[in-house]
Amino acid sequence: LRFLSPSSGDDGSGGERGLLHSWKGYSYSVTPERLLLPRPVLQVALGSQHGVLLVEGGQVYSFGELPWKQSQVPEPTKPTLESALSGQRVVTVAAGSFHSGAVTEDGGIHMWGENSAGQCGLSGLSTVPNPTPVALQDLDTVTVPPQMAPVLELACGEKHTLALSVQREVWAWGSGCQLGLNAAVFPVWKPQKVEHLAGRYVLQVACGASHSLALVRCLGSYDGHRPHVDKCGRCNELLYTMTDKEDHVIISDSHYCPLGVELTEDDGKLEAPTPTTGLKTSPSEPVLPSYTSKSESLAATTDADPTSDPSQPQASEEGKASLVNGVLQASDSDTSALSGGESDAVAGAKSSPYPDEQAVKDYLKKLSDNTQTDTKPSPGGLISSTPTSALNNLVASCASAVGERVASTYEALSLKKMMNFYLPSGASRSGGSPGVVDNSAERVRQEDSMQGKKSSSTGDIREEEAEGLRRRLSLPGLLSQVSPRLLRKAGRPKMRAVALTPLGGAVPEDHQVLPTLQTEVWSWGHGEHGQLGHGDNLARLQPLCIKSLNNKEVVRVAAGAHHSLALTAQSQVFSWGSNSSGQLGHMESPSTVPRLAKLSEGIRVWDVSAGERHTLLLADGDCIQPIIYYSGQQVKEGEEEGGNEKAVNVCFLCFSQLGYVSSVFAGGRRCVALSDRNVMGFIASLHELTSAERRFYCKLCNVKSQILRPLLDSALGQVIFGLLQTLASRFGRLCHLTGQHATSLTANLRRGREVKSLLILEHTSIFLDCYHDYCSAVGNFQVMGGFQALTKPSVDLFGKSPELLQKLSECSEENLTTADLLVVLFYLPSRHLHEYSRLLLKLATCFEVYQKLQDSCSKFEASVLQLKRKKKEADYTVHFWKIFPGKMTDSLRKPYRRLICESSNKSLTLQNAGRFSVNWFILFNDVLVHAQFSTHHIFPLATLWVEPIPEEDTGLYGLKVITPEETLTLLASSPMEKAKWLRSINQAVDKALSGKGQDAASGSSVQKLEPPISRTASYTFYKEGRLKDATYDGRWLSGKPNGRGVLKWPDGRIYTGAFKNGLEDGFGEFVAPNKTLNKNDHYQGYWKDGKMHGLGTYRYASGEVYDGSFQEGVRHGHGMLRSGKLNTSSPSVFIGQWLQDKKTGYGVFDDITKGEKYMGMWQDHQRQGTGVVVTQFGLYYEGAFKDNKMMGTGVLLSEDDTTYEGEFSDDWTLSGKVTKQIGNNNC
Repeated sequence: LRFLSPSSGDDGSGGERGLLHSWKGYSYSVTPERLLLPRPVLQVALGSQHGVLLVEGGQVYSFGELPWKQSQVPEPTKPTLESALSGQRVVTVAAGSFHSGAVTEDGGIHMWGENSAGQCGLSGLSTVPNPTPVALQDLDTVTVPPQMAPVLELACGEKHTLALSVQREVWAWGSGCQLGLNAAVFPVWKPQKVEHLAGRYVLQVACGASHSLALVRCLGSYDGHRPHVDKCGRCNELLYTMTDKEDHVIISDSHYCPLGVELTEDDGKLEAPTPTTGLKTSPSEPVLPSYTSKSESLAATTDADPTSDPSQPQASEEGKASLVNGVLQASDSDTSALSGGESDAVAGAKSSPYPDEQAVKDYLKKLSDNTQTDTKPSPGGLISSTPTSALNNLVASCASAVGERVASTYEALSLKKMMNFYLPSGASRSGGSPGVVDNSAERVRQEDSMQGKKSSSTGDIREEEAEGLRRRLSLPGLLSQVSPRLLRKAGRPKMRAVALTPLGGAVPEDHQVLPTLQTEVWSWGHGEHGQLGHGDNLARLQPLCIKSLNNKEVVRVAAGAHHSLALTAQSQVFSWGSNSSGQLGHMESPSTVPRLAKLSEGIRVWDVSAGERHTLLLADGDCIQPIIYYSGQQVKEGEEEGGNEKAVNVCFLCFSQLGYVSSVFAGGRRCVALSDRNVMGFIASLHELTSAERRFYCKLCNVKSQILRPLLDSALGQVIFGLLQTLASRFGRLCHLTGQHATSLTANLRRGREVKSLLILEHTSIFLDCYHDYCSAVGNFQVMGGFQALTKPSVDLFGKSPELLQKLSECSEENLTTADLLVVLFYLPSRHLHEYSRLLLKLATCFEVYQKLQDSCSKFEASVLQLKRKKKEADYTVHFWKIFPGKMTDSLRKPYRRLICESSNKSLTLQNAGRFSVNWFILFNDVLVHAQFSTHHIFPLATLWVEPIPEEDTGLYGLKVITPEETLTLLASSPMEKAKWLRSINQAVDKALSGKGQDAASGSSVQKLEPPISRTASYTFYKEGRLKDATYDGRWLSGKPNGRGVLKWPDGRIYTGAFKNGLEDGFGEFVAPNKTLNKNDHYQGYWKDGKMHGLGTYRYASGEVYDGSFQEGVRHGHGMLRSGKLNTSSPSVFIGQWLQDKKTGYGVFDDITKGEKYMGMWQDHQRQGTGVVVTQFGLYYEGAFKDNKMMGTGVLLSEDDTTYEGEFSDDWTLSGKVTKQIGNNNC
């Protein structure tokens, strides 16, 4: 099928887009066909003998054999317009074996074709000749009528259809267990929601002939966990039961739902099974029990009748067996193990809640004789395993004793960890019973927590093993079985692990900015060919996660008739299922677990499609033009369908004349490729950008897995290991971002091939920040001698001739040391920024008016230059530390510190220095160091000012360096050295300030001549004096605090307020701790020259409060002192004059406790001179006071108006001659 634009010539060399090329099978002389269409083709969907085309403008064409059409199409090969969709803008199409579907831009669905199994979702019709709307009614909504669920995409199988809604929910209709619905009667005419995937974010769905696939985003921090369900959604019975037994409680999750469905031999017909006590399922199992045909029924594996009366004794909780995923398992109290394929009944229930140690020994012995499940598939393509009834029995027994530890206990006793820690090296891993796997992990663990953990990207394996060891040791009854080596390993101090791939939150992948790489693949339906990928040939009635694909970063899935494909972000293809025609591309026998397709080294697959018995792969090679690989049946010229076929493994199709292929499609026996001609160089540039990003991501993944992970397990010092962890974390984030970007670019190639949708243009800052953070981590690691420290571990890991390092670092230089190779390797990502700039510039030549391309190109080029400068600084610093004295190196060497210049050549000396003195000045990016013999002093640049000294005054080339506590005069050896040091210091100070976001604008392209004199900085004083060890954080002016700031002393004193010329001056607050009372003194008021001066309020720790004037740090002038409160033991108030912190002059003292008030003169805190005392009892005294007592001439007036006048010698004590007056009479 070929679209010819009006401007193109016959040779097709013009700018053509949406070209379609079709061929059947594979032969050495196969040539793609071309047909005309009025518009470019956007998407193709292929059925068994027909196809559907979506063209630009939203129109849909059908071609091939269309038996459901009311009038026979005269030319089946010629595309026919689906006129029923006129007026509707279709955005995506899908095709099943004999039916088709389309999704419009408003989310509506139209179906047509064969409908005998209900696959079109329209009841009462065996065929649907023309596209007909199908409604997805969301019954969960409260609106009346129910709201329609808009759809994103469709997938069609032979007898069923799946729809992915805008809410990322899966809907299904048709017939068969591949629907994943809780239905007992088929067909299902009305679309229903697949409840088992509810709450998960589904990215894509795919349909085989009788199975289904879903690509699901892993649950993470951005996804709220689904609400806990305590009842079965179908029979409404409790999922968990608690039973008191002796001295412990049994918590059981052995809920059996009687509404399950069972496959029979009647070709997909389903019936409701008879409820039996011997059949159990667990709510934590992500799938209902899977059943085979009647010949594989429970009766074949046990002597007990599964349909016996539930009231019989053998149906009790202690004695029943369970069938989970087709594997007979022992019940909670069983202790004997079922080995090999034995079907003996389990006997000998134990009353003890703990596992039998002898059973453990027997089981461990069997582990050394039988094959256990491993994550790596066996050469035969099947996962080999042994039924693990005894292990499940042990776990279940422990569950009754340890309750909530069941999940962690099982993890510690999982088969893989048993293999790793108990099997001797080199133990046999072959044999066993094929086609059987143990799914007890899903039965024991909670589904959400397990998915959230297992689906997270790969982190440090060391933490996982340590956690497993701790859980293993917590298992009752097994401690004596653990070797001393494991005990020692578990007792090691735990080191912080680093995730080489970030989890949620590292980059904004959740909000439609970048595509997620943390995915899972779920499958359900028929599995007789192993197309479900669970390691067996059993059917699954509900979606089940394919565990072996977790952490593989699957970004796309495809389903053939009886095989399945998964494409990863690392451009790898996993395939499983039927391999009758070699469609899996990796072996001649079928595979029940995902296995890597065999491709040549350097081939990166970025699109996949599966047909009936063949597979198409679209890949990159050495050139940027995509290449097509085919795997499946070989078709000879003129051969009819059904003839002799020959299987063909992956082979290259030499279709160079197709142009730049953007996607491939397979269906039935047909293959289709959608391509573009090079439009003004734009298509080639876009493909080159995408190919470069995929290649770079694969390179980063190789470095991460082959270099970083082994090095993280090496024995390193604490500092170097911490820096290596930081480097690995930043590398993982960069790698993850690159994978997301490559996935986004690839999806853009498959969709619209638009420049505006490029994430690198819309979110340039995300990329630049990530690269800058990573390069900073590499520089810090290099400066601290990290690469030298990795030399020995690297030699141990990679040998003395590290070809792997040379290959990954792309270094052509010879005779480089291991440390130098590591430096080149870890600086490799910085070179990729230049690749961004180059490719964006190429795109900009195609779109000259597109200013964003030019802007982004400029930003990346500027970042390239900046990172080059950073690397040069790191190299210069590393060389300097090699010649610097070792003792001072340990104290001065910091990860972030970079050398700018130094005066080892006597270019800068100290004025008036001794003849034999050594003065070495070293300028770093954060401090200026003055080294003298074995001592040195550090001057932070943020609090350093430099001024040139005029040469005409002294005739010397001097610089004046001002710091908060010292002023140095430095002499340069020449005017050029003076200018160099002045410029270097000023630039370093300015960068130090702007790096903290202070005063100078960060990222400014204009370099200032000198940093600001007034700035904000922090400094700790070191010289003796009142500020020793105090830290000031605030505004500075020429080396002294000036403006608002905070001054903190080590003893807890804090001043917050204004400063002037280095001292507290203006309004401020002061807090001083009182250790005796364990409270603080607090002053709020005015200061001058570092002391309290002016009006203020001082709240003492004792409770007294002074409001008034201060001078020279003490109370002076008018003020009021309040002691306590009215309800305390000693409340008093003094209002009056103060002199040098003492009451002196006139004042009023009100002693509320005594009921006295004194008004008079004071001196040195005592009543002295003339005064008046009034008491609450009516006494009044007016006279002289001395030494705080009534002493001298005075008048006393009592409460009965009696007046005493005379000399007083003490308070209220008369002495000498006294004149008494009663009323108006004298006596």
